[in-house]
Amino acid sequence: MLTTSNQAYIFLSTVYAGLIIGFLYDCCRMIRKMIRAGIAVTGILDLLFWSIIAVLSFLVLYYVNDGDVRIYTLLGFAVGWLLYLLSLSRFVMKTLNWIYDTLAKLIHWLVKIILWPFKKLWRALAKPFGWVKHGLGKLKRSISKIFQKFLKNANKKSEE
Repeated sequence: MLTTSNQAYIFLSTVYAGLIIGFLYDCCRMIRKMIRAGIAVTGILDLLFWSIIAVLSFLVLYYVNDGDVRIYTLLGFAVGWLLYLLSLSRFVMKTLNWIYDTLAKLIHWLVKIILWPFKKLWRALAKPFGWVKHGLGKLKRSISKIFQKFLKNANKKSEE
């Protein structure tokens, strides 16, 4: 028979695990937002999420309660998740959004810095090669006109 203090310890451990499960759920939501997941990716992420929380729940119950599943342990998981959703979820999602936006801006800025010399080089080479391209376009049109005249004359001679 478990003492009341042992039952309270088990219940609070499952409440903490429920809080962690809520945090993992928000992380999963953020990943879906970042990659703009479709149906297939959402299904894979959901399967991964449920697999992770199943392992987490099993480990918590195994180490804290020797693997015994009781109603108050299930209630502890639910209470922990509910407490997380009602109290911390908004703050965590705002923080994760801020981190995502900040990292996206930082990466965008770094890419601009890295690509800057290549853009300058492209612009510097585009003018001379633009002139060559323009000249080649005129040459192509001239050859095309000559070839069309040749075909036209060849068709006239074959008709005669």
